[in-house]
Amino acid sequence: MLSCTRSAGLGFLCGLFCFLGAVPLQAQDRGNTVPRVSPNASVSQTVGVTTVEVHYGRPGVRDREIFGDLVPFGEGWRTGANEATTISFSTPVRIEGKSLDAGTYGFFTIPGPDQWTLIFNQTADQWGAYNYDSDNDILRVQVEPESAPKRERLTFAFHPLTDSTATAVLHWNETRVPFEISVNTTTLLRKKAEQRTTQTNDWRTPLQYVGYALDNEVLLEEALAWVNRSIDRKETFQNLRLKAYVLAKRSQFDEAVETANRALSEAENMDERPDGVDDLRSQIKSWTSGM
Repeated sequence: MLSCTRSAGLGFLCGLFCFLGAVPLQAQDRGNTVPRVSPNASVSQTVGVTTVEVHYGRPGVRDREIFGDLVPFGEGWRTGANEATTISFSTPVRIEGKSLDAGTYGFFTIPGPDQWTLIFNQTADQWGAYNYDSDNDILRVQVEPESAPKRERLTFAFHPLTDSTATAVLHWNETRVPFEISVNTTTLLRKKAEQRTTQTNDWRTPLQYVGYALDNEVLLEEALAWVNRSIDRKETFQNLRLKAYVLAKRSQFDEAVETANRALSEAENMDERPDGVDDLRSQIKSWTSGM
């Protein structure tokens, strides 16, 4: 069991709940029936197609010495106040290079002057750390804390961010603790696109995945299949245009030119001239020279 005697942000409530035998409340509800000294907070970040959410209580410094005193070094901490902090992932992820399944976890830490242990525990619904059981730990990783400008209230944020990685940062007082979350966005996108493009009759749905593949120059073989599914449902300027770009990315220039000309024919039959016509005409000249 992690210590509760000096957990930050509880004040009078810490003593009350210790006296009551640490009866756990519903951590996922994070009650808001009365104002809290350490108010509830949530932060959500999408990394590619993965949603990461953190729910926590935000204790304040209030002229106290925090790490190494209020939050002792070498002892487990709920990483916030009141109910245990939770972190959830909508897909499998890697934390500092180590695999973690999708799900919601209790997020505990063991602070130290030079190293912190981050703990992802399968029991998310608990008050503080009173009922913490290390046998339920799914993952532990070690990271290094950093000095930072003072922040009065505990804060979680995500920076920097890419389509496949995010650095989550815990920041309180003059300490910040970053840890990297990474996802295999390409694999996840392939799976999601295959599912959605085969289950819908809407010709527009596949095009969002085709656009991503083109912008990032990934999954071009799959993108060709997705755009063909769109064309099978309804042939339009938009999907023919995207197919031409996919073919060109695959160096299939003769087919790209043929498909682009079909797209331009569709555009001529439309009531309003669609965006992208001039760019497509210019690309046809470029692709013709590459044939």
